[in-house]
Amino acid sequence: DARFIAMSGHAGLRHFKKGISFVSQWTGTEHKEMQRVFLGVMAGAVRAEVLTVVKSLIDFIYYAQFQSHTSTTLGALQACLDTFHAHKQILLDLGIREHFNIPKIHSLQHYVNAIWALGSADGYNTEAPERLHIDFAKKAYRSSNKRDYTAQMTLWLQHQEAFALRESYLDWLEKKLSRASAAVEDDNDSDDDEAPPSAPREEEVTVQLPVSKLPTIAYSIAKSAPFPDVIVPQLETIYGAVDFIPAFTVFIKKYFSRSSITPNRHDRFALYKQLSLQLARNRYISDKVRVRRLRATPAIRAKGRSPGSPAHFDTALIIEDPSNYSPSAGVEGLRIAQIRAIFTLPPQYGTYPHPLAYIEWFTGFNQPDKTTGMYTVHRSSRGQRRNAAIVSVEHIVRPCHLMGKSGLKIDRKWTTDNVIDQATYFYFNPYIDVDTFSRDRLG
Repeated sequence: DARFIAMSGHAGLRHFKKGISFVSQWTGTEHKEMQRVFLGVMAGAVRAEVLTVVKSLIDFIYYAQFQSHTSTTLGALQACLDTFHAHKQILLDLGIREHFNIPKIHSLQHYVNAIWALGSADGYNTEAPERLHIDFAKKAYRSSNKRDYTAQMTLWLQHQEAFALRESYLDWLEKKLSRASAAVEDDNDSDDDEAPPSAPREEEVTVQLPVSKLPTIAYSIAKSAPFPDVIVPQLETIYGAVDFIPAFTVFIKKYFSRSSITPNRHDRFALYKQLSLQLARNRYISDKVRVRRLRATPAIRAKGRSPGSPAHFDTALIIEDPSNYSPSAGVEGLRIAQIRAIFTLPPQYGTYPHPLAYIEWFTGFNQPDKTTGMYTVHRSSRGQRRNAAIVSVEHIVRPCHLMGKSGLKIDRKWTTDNVIDQATYFYFNPYIDVDTFSRDRLG
């Protein structure tokens, strides 16, 4: 429970505030949220053999969610299953399980052949029959008088089918009459009847990036900064951007070398709360546009009846050197950083086409851990201070999730709000979503 309570936050990730022991009813939603961080929670708390079993099953679940497969992904899917069967004995030896005579475990061996024969399994899950059980059993039973309910349920279902057929017929008839009516109208009338295109959202603007910047194709940001007049001391104390002036000075010298103005503590900056990134198509999952949020908001104190809110300074994958970055190379050429502030360049320094971000770097990616398969990173330092920099938001590829790395016992001082600052080492979490998993494993 302590490990779930201290799990670092991420936009869209459920936080189990009281752990998982107090969850009264487990559904598919809770299991999905738990599996996104489960390997990081287990790492350090159990033996390596157990972690191998856990990792193989979670990897199998993520590979099985792909909507498009190749021989490579199916080979990886089978390898996960083989690893599970080769190491599952440890769960019997430790008394965690008495047997594996479980229908869902048995069904795993049919996935690869079924996908080869019928296509991807992305449209199949247990939620469909669970939903049908509600519609065809629970609702029907509640409509009866609870006596001789089988006959009453059957009659109720017949009525529902009749209603559905009647509704379907009326919908078909309405569409047919509408098409017939439209056919006799002239082109001008038809044009007048067309609905005008929906107006774009006024509160945000979307900037399309060149194709070379994949896998981020665009970003959206507020039209006007919600905090238009923030001074440097506030950046240092409220946002934690303690080395803002040195980092900003380096940026100005690099991109505005002819500027005669020296950054100082009296400069004022327009700050944004968040940035939305539109990710490019991933051939292994759906073609729909995927939007990810990056937050850079300080804590808000409770006032009156308002409970306040904690700070959110998200971590992200950033292109450190654009000349060495390839969109199809997985995490190669990328580096993790924490976003402390998102702002625009003050006009006295010139103009820059994109907003900027003050970031604090983590170390680069080395070889992943042999047991968990996850990369381990820690904060990068320079001169015994955090290694900070100013980057353009066009170089931010996607948000990412870091999980504090602990041993057998977790530091009880860790909370979801401070673990990013308190922990020394972190796991890069590839299981935060299927998109991140596929790019981490397959590039």
